[in-house]
Amino acid sequence: MLDALAYPVSLLMKFWHWLLSLVVPGDSGIAWVGSILLLVVTVRLILLRPMWVQMYSMRKMATLTPEIKRIQKEFKDDRPKQAEEMQRVYNEAQVNPLSGCLPMLVQIPVFLGLYHTLIGFTPHGMSIQEAAAQSNGAFGPEQVSQFHSAQFFGVPLAAYIRMPREQLESLAQGTSTSTVMIMCVTLFLLAGIATWINMRNSMKRQERARAQAKEEEKLIEEAERAGGPVVDGEVVAIDGDSDAADSAKKESEKKEAAKKDEPEVPDFAQALQDSMGQSMKIMMYVFPIFPLVGAFMFNFPIAIGIYFLLNNVWTAVQSHLLLNRLEKLLPTGGAAGLPPSAYM
Repeated sequence: MLDALAYPVSLLMKFWHWLLSLVVPGDSGIAWVGSILLLVVTVRLILLRPMWVQMYSMRKMATLTPEIKRIQKEFKDDRPKQAEEMQRVYNEAQVNPLSGCLPMLVQIPVFLGLYHTLIGFTPHGMSIQEAAAQSNGAFGPEQVSQFHSAQFFGVPLAAYIRMPREQLESLAQGTSTSTVMIMCVTLFLLAGIATWINMRNSMKRQERARAQAKEEEKLIEEAERAGGPVVDGEVVAIDGDSDAADSAKKESEKKEAAKKDEPEVPDFAQALQDSMGQSMKIMMYVFPIFPLVGAFMFNFPIAIGIYFLLNNVWTAVQSHLLLNRLEKLLPTGGAAGLPPSAYM
């Protein structure tokens, strides 16, 4: 299965390596690090549209929260009708609650394919000379040998912390395990920090969206009590018809009294949202340590650390640019006091 994932990834990486080899030596670190960078860029550009749809949908759904809550209350005893009405609202707003899944689902096989490809350059139980005589995915023996020669700040890209001493000596004479460990820990630590920053920013964006939705819901409730509409984020009372205002106020008070007498119905959507928020908080501290754990337990080579770091830096920059554009299309209020990119 991993071979099926690795081949298209290695084919794309081979294309970029071939292109860069026209400018710089094919066995240089620049050619191979550049091919990893261009692999990241290619995948991210393919995912650009789905990522934009995801962010747009999240922002749009925040504005739909009051309407969704109204539907949940109105059809609390009729779940099929409630689901139908909620789907209607989403369709009219042209948003998809599941749109955020695609970017994540696509990146997983890409990473697995890249991991299998890079590990394939130095198979366990095989000498470097034997590995250099074999193909690896779309790479022929010549490219395999060139990868073995490539270095990043004097450390072989194929090296990993637990690499056997004889393999390490074959890659670069005089390179010690401690040197590889320092480079690996530095790269994977930076990659973990970048992962944490990206996840933290994502959580802050969601918190801001929820805060905005709660503020809008609060304004609507105040408008019902005051008997006036909401204009530019403020409740406007009805001055010309005091009887209408009094009538609206009394009607609102009746609704509030009726709510107190009704048995409390669990808000499953809110419960799901809270559960997902809690899961995100846990993942925010678990995912960042995965690269470092992988370096020690799964023999992640130096090249994987470079991929992790470049991917997270690209994600941060791309998210910042997309959020600035999104803020112009769907501006938010300052409910949570966060800037458009949620960088704090």
